[in-house]
Amino acid sequence: MIEQHLQFIQSLSNSIKSEGISFGEMADASMPFKRPSAADALVQRADIRHASVLLALVPQNGKWCLVLMKRTEYPGVHSGQISIPGGEFEATDSNARETALREFNEEMGVALNGKEIFAQLTDRYIPPSQFIVTPFLACLTRMPNWNIDKTEVAALLIIPVEQFLSNDSLRMTEIGLAAGSTISLPAYHYQEHVIWGATAIMLTEFVAAWKSTFSDPVAAASVVV
Repeated sequence: MIEQHLQFIQSLSNSIKSEGISFGEMADASMPFKRPSAADALVQRADIRHASVLLALVPQNGKWCLVLMKRTEYPGVHSGQISIPGGEFEATDSNARETALREFNEEMGVALNGKEIFAQLTDRYIPPSQFIVTPFLACLTRMPNWNIDKTEVAALLIIPVEQFLSNDSLRMTEIGLAAGSTISLPAYHYQEHVIWGATAIMLTEFVAAWKSTFSDPVAAASVVV
């Protein structure tokens, strides 16, 4: 199993290293309008902040799953949204990777040593909060003991990868905004949760990489035991 696990991760990592730009472009093309890139934002704005997120693969019930979270309600633009664990760069962080690991530990209560990280996706600019976010991918060989920070995390979501693989997984959805208006955007649906915005774009890039890497993407979403 260990050898097959390493081959699985290495294949996905190699695919992202060689074709990562195209996967990012596929995710951009899935959106109904062009969002400013991270490079555009750096040129146009002086008040940019930086953050990192860590999208982790974990095995559960014979399936590879992704770890997401529902944010608690708070006075902010991302209140109550489904997101990837992560947060803002701090002065004590040596780089974006360290930010992702620290934030994952703070929110999920799981300390990783960094060896679990195997790839990095496209930096994404989030206009409402003026963050440039760097997404990292990690793979955990077993389900950890979660100890979520309930001040930031309302719910932990462990979602099978196969949930995102069908052609109609990403579909136009009416999204209610904080101001009381609505907007139609591509979103993923899991149980009662709607996953949209930057999180949906990053997941779409991950899905593009997954589908390009494996000849049978659904079969690859099963854990070899």
